Amino acid sequence: MRSHAMMLCLFLVPAFLGCKKAESPKASPPPPAAKAPPPRPAVATPTRPGGPSAADMKSLLTEDKITRFATYQKEVSAVTTEAVGIGLSAYQKVGTDQKKMEKAVAGDDRTAKIAAASQAALRKSGLSQDEATKLSQVLLTYYSRLYAMERMFAGSGGAKATGNKPGPIEEAMAKVQKDEAVKAEAVRKEFGERYGEDALALVKKHEPEFFAITEKMMSAAMGAMFKKK
Repeated sequence: MRSHAMMLCLFLVPAFLGCKKAESPKASPPPPAAKAPPPRPAVATPTRPGGPSAADMKSLLTEDKITRFATYQKEVSAVTTEAVGIGLSAYQKVGTDQKKMEKAVAGDDRTAKIAAASQAALRKSGLSQDEATKLSQVLLTYYSRLYAMERMFAGSGGAKATGNKPGPIEEAMAKVQKDEAVKAEAVRKEFGERYGEDALALVKKHEPEFFAITEKMMSAAMGAMFKKK
C-alpha cells in the first residue's frame, strides 16, 4: 500500500523541481551576514506535523480551489510515466541521497517536459504555483492514503458474493478490509480535526474524482516501472 504514496511522491518531486527551475530566476549572491545577536532562550512552540497549517489552507480548501486543483491534477497526470521514469532513473544512479537525487532529476532531459506540463496545468486551472504546491501537499496525501486503504481490497471477499461459507483466505481478507476501513475513517477524522469539518465535507465530496485521477496515475506509474528498456 505504501507504494501508492511513493509513486505519487516520485511524480510530484520532479514536477515541482521542474516548475521552480522554470519560474525562478538565478538569485544574486546574498550580502555578507550581519553579526548574529546573542542567542535567546529556546521557547517551545506547539506545532502539528503533516503539511501546511489550517490557517495556511483556509482560503484553499474551498469548492472553487479544490475543483481547480482537480483540473490541475488531471493535466499533470499525463506526464506520470515520464516523472516515474525520472525518479527510477535517479534512484538507480544515486540511491536515496536527497541532494544527489535532486541533482540527478534536474539533469534529466525529461524534467523540462514535466515542468512545461505543470506550467500549462497552472494556466488551465488558474492556480498559482504556491496554491498548487500547498494543495498537493494536503490533498494528495489525503487522497493517496484513502485510495490505498479503500481500493486495494475492493471487490475481494468472493465468498460473500457467492453465498458460500467463507474459508480461511476469505476470512483473512474480510479482516483486512475491516481494518483498512477503520484506518480510512481515522484519516478522515484526522483531516477534520486539523482543517475543520466544512473542509472535510468538501474533500469527501471530491473523493470519487480524485480516486479516479489516482487510479489513472497508478496505472501509468506501474506501466513505467515494468516497461521493458
